[in-house]
Amino acid sequence: MIERTRLSLNLASHPLRNRRFFYLILSSLVVALLLISFFAGKIFVEYKAKAQETRASVKRTDKLIKDAQRDEEDFSAKIEDAIIKYKGKVDLINSIILGKSFSWIEFLSDLENSLPDSSYIVSMAPTLAKDSRVQLSFKVAYSSVDDLLELYNNLKALKFNQIRIISEAENERGLLISEISLNYEKNI
Repeated sequence: MIERTRLSLNLASHPLRNRRFFYLILSSLVVALLLISFFAGKIFVEYKAKAQETRASVKRTDKLIKDAQRDEEDFSAKIEDAIIKYKGKVDLINSIILGKSFSWIEFLSDLENSLPDSSYIVSMAPTLAKDSRVQLSFKVAYSSVDDLLELYNNLKALKFNQIRIISEAENERGLLISEISLNYEKNI
């Protein structure tokens, strides 16, 4: 026996379709679009507020930098004015301190220790230089050239430098007299 199945044919010009599936898809898309729009709007508002805060912070920082630069220029000008105004006083005080800090006893002791036994200083003219040294010009009397060489070597061994023998002469007692110029480094 042959079974017969019934076919339901809709021969209408606009056949009926199952619209529930399409409404479900459409409503899901609308809900997804609304959720995406909501979160996108929320993110946009948050980042817009943060961008405004950042712009305000950058403006405050720029203002602080400009104020600091202006203050630096003001202080630099004040420092330059103070340098010009007090330069003479500072130089005077520094020269006094430099003169007071120099050990004349050590200097004269070193000079005396450099002299051979038969020699003596006739005259001397020390001058304090600004670069922490003493320039000295002195005349020394000695009996022979060997004494002069010994004096020269002794001066070199101590703190004396730039030693120059300027002139030589003989006095009425037969002693040789030489004028010597040198520098002495100070201990401060």
